[in-house]
Amino acid sequence: MIPYIRVVFLIRIKLKREGGNCMPELARIQTAKKTKNRYHLFVKEGEGETYACSISEDVLVKEGLQKGQQLSGDDLERLKETDALDKAFQKALNYLSYRMRSEKEIRDYLKQEEVPPEEIDDMISRLEELDFLHDARFAEAFVRTKRDQSKKGPMVIRQELFQKGISDAVTAQALEQYSEEQQIDDAIKLVEKKQHSYKKESTRQREQKLMQFLMQRGYSSAVASTAVKEADLEESQAMEEEALDKWAEKAWRKYEKDDPWKRRQKVKQALYRRGFSGDPVEAWMNEKEMEEEG
Repeated sequence: MIPYIRVVFLIRIKLKREGGNCMPELARIQTAKKTKNRYHLFVKEGEGETYACSISEDVLVKEGLQKGQQLSGDDLERLKETDALDKAFQKALNYLSYRMRSEKEIRDYLKQEEVPPEEIDDMISRLEELDFLHDARFAEAFVRTKRDQSKKGPMVIRQELFQKGISDAVTAQALEQYSEEQQIDDAIKLVEKKQHSYKKESTRQREQKLMQFLMQRGYSSAVASTAVKEADLEESQAMEEEALDKWAEKAWRKYEKDDPWKRRQKVKQALYRRGFSGDPVEAWMNEKEMEEEG
């Protein structure tokens, strides 16, 4: 695809070669065979005719072109530039056909297509008039999708809408449909699914990591704390003992070169940091020391 600016540049060179001040006659309008709703224009040249340009059906109708019409070099240049802009607008419509877009997304897309800024403003206005572009409606749909399909929290959704150019006021209004009650329900579902990732942690450490997980997903600390407390977490003495044994053995090997007293203190501190309580830690240490002495 040749960028818009390059197209205009080539058009102007061609027109200079052909003589921008001449008034050729439109000899034929031919339907394009390979591209739907496109037409080739041919102008008279001596006894024959030559290809001038191709335009869309929209441009053809808008300009009211007919066989025998006189076209100056400036007319042909304007037709080609108008057609280039029409192509960009059709691409914008196609871009919108896949999903809803914010105004910023459309502006960025048209800039990528090298459409002049003043033309971008005009296209944005046309899309709004056609009701194809509406940031408030886009934001509401975006919140519903992220809430229902991704279970993302409001803070992450807010940041994503900001990146798409949605104002704070519009975002706040869209997020009103995401009640705190539903946030908690969604967070509980995430916790109950995620808890198995931390089954080898202490109960306290597991709860802390689940809270961090929810906050990274965009939920507030208050919602995260409530969700962890209300979630149906699998808790058993066997799981706690297995986790304690795993981390204790690791710490015991790590400090094996220290003297017995210092080793004992370092292992206990490591386990406390992991969220294990005093009595189970003491019991494990006593059993381990008796095992090694025996």
